[in-house]
Amino acid sequence: MQQWHCHGYTLIELVLSITVLALLGSVTAPYLSNGVRAYNTTAVSVRTVDNLRYGSERIARELRDIDNIGGVFTIATPVNVSGNNITFTKADGVTVTLDTAGGNLQIAYDSLAGGAPFTLADELVSLAFNYYRSDGLQATGTGDVAYIEYEIVLDNGNSYAQRGRVALRNRS
Repeated sequence: MQQWHCHGYTLIELVLSITVLALLGSVTAPYLSNGVRAYNTTAVSVRTVDNLRYGSERIARELRDIDNIGGVFTIATPVNVSGNNITFTKADGVTVTLDTAGGNLQIAYDSLAGGAPFTLADELVSLAFNYYRSDGLQATGTGDVAYIEYEIVLDNGNSYAQRGRVALRNRS
């Protein structure tokens, strides 16, 4: 008699293995897909919040250095109305402009790149500046400004806002 030596899998074993793997794959695929989607959403939100933080930090740093000549700050934009831009001269004589253009928060220095603006943050919804006296009331002129309040709102599908108040230096 002849003996058979089996060294492999039968067709039924292969079909059952592929079926079990297909079932496992169909169950785990949505979980993996959701994980990737959550990661991408979080990465976009973190980027937006990072841009918001960077823009806010730069605005505060620049505003603190507004030049004060004889008790009057050198702010070129009217301080008696709220606005979405500001132009001022820093203590080193450089004129700085913070404004919005095409959904971007931009900063421009008259001494760099011919005054061309640099983007601080994109996805901008709004930028607002308000000027206050030391007693908390609205300032009426550049001589009585003690604080500048700013608010930045960015949106990437979710809205993120940052508000800050900067006390001006060199008050006489």
